Amino acid sequence: MDRPTIVKGADPFKDERGSIDNYYFDEEPINWIGLITSIGKGIVRANHFHPVQTQKCMVTKGSYISVFKNLKDENAKMEHHLVKAGDVEIMPPNWAHAMVFVEDTTFLNLVAGERKHENYGEHTKPITVVKPEEVQSYLDQYDG
Repeated sequence: MDRPTIVKGADPFKDERGSIDNYYFDEEPINWIGLITSIGKGIVRANHFHPVQTQKCMVTKGSYISVFKNLKDENAKMEHHLVKAGDVEIMPPNWAHAMVFVEDTTFLNLVAGERKHENYGEHTKPITVVKPEEVQSYLDQYDG
């Protein structure tokens, strides 16, 4: 995928015990899973980009507004969409992105490659996508 995309579960199986949704990805392996919890409305995470890795975020509870921009296109504009429980957002390399949380949220960060905290700056590069004074304007667009 060459742009941020939301993938929904497919081929559901349901019975009296509950349900199973399946998520299909390309052939890229996943070898690093981070469990991330964000507490509070208006919290901002990310404000960075990944020069090589594709990031897949699977929301298990809550929701966030994903704000993103293609760094390879000098004319690119900031875009955004809402990512909800059950969604997987796929963020390709070289897309600056930030997450503005709408509520308490838990998600899995699924990547191929290394994400050690001490190597931040190599796999993850900081960049300001959402400034503190912009948070409320994003929340206002998705309230209700």
